[in-house]
Amino acid sequence: MHLYETLAKYQKGANYRKSEDYLFYVQNRHLFNNIEMYKFLLDAKDEFDVIRANIVIHALKSKKHLEDCILYAYKESKMKTEEVSNFMHEQMAGLPYIQEATTKIYVPVFSRAVNSFYYSQFGKLLREPYSKLIDNYESSCIDLFEMYNFSLYDSLFTKFIAVYRDENVMAVYHFDFHSIYIINNQGRLDAKIALFDKYIKHPKYDRIIERIKPVITKYLEDDKEGLYQTLIDNNLISEKLIYKIKHNEFKFRHSLERKAR
Repeated sequence: MHLYETLAKYQKGANYRKSEDYLFYVQNRHLFNNIEMYKFLLDAKDEFDVIRANIVIHALKSKKHLEDCILYAYKESKMKTEEVSNFMHEQMAGLPYIQEATTKIYVPVFSRAVNSFYYSQFGKLLREPYSKLIDNYESSCIDLFEMYNFSLYDSLFTKFIAVYRDENVMAVYHFDFHSIYIINNQGRLDAKIALFDKYIKHPKYDRIIERIKPVITKYLEDDKEGLYQTLIDNNLISEKLIYKIKHNEFKFRHSLERKAR
């Protein structure tokens, strides 16, 4: 069995199906029935899919909330331009966003240009052709994971803690799922390193970010033996499980060698 699959199989105390994230996902996944681009998230296969699905759900909820506020400001209350701006920024408080320089992206299912209608140019959403975004927006949706990638995962749209980032890869940690996630620059998952296996009787969660940094370093160096030892040294994976993994790898290599003879 693959290293990362084994770590996930033996992980203890991190059932994502009992998490608040999963409950939120189950309550809202019906939204994907109407968006072909994101329909694959209707049936999440693991917690990373749930995390990605919830990003889209939060974005769609923010979209609806901001549109309702814009319609109220311009059509019901008939506020003046300055009043609209103040009112809208009050309504944005508490919504998740991506920070890009001085701009905030509240609806990342749309491009940066379209997001300006939700952050500052509010009146444009009431005029053609942009008014179509309110009800018929599917054709305007983008691949937000590829478009915003690392900035998206290092934002209020997730509970991730960013630990490492360069132009090609990002490493984040999730406190609820006790796992390191390695994300590529297309916004997809390269690897998940599940921590705290069932052979660790009393897991220690203190100073966790400091303890996982050398693990990420060994992963990026492609140093498997160093990765194993660092996981053990930092009390993240038991020596017993690492021994089991190495033993299974030895048996697998030995079987391949016998077949090649």
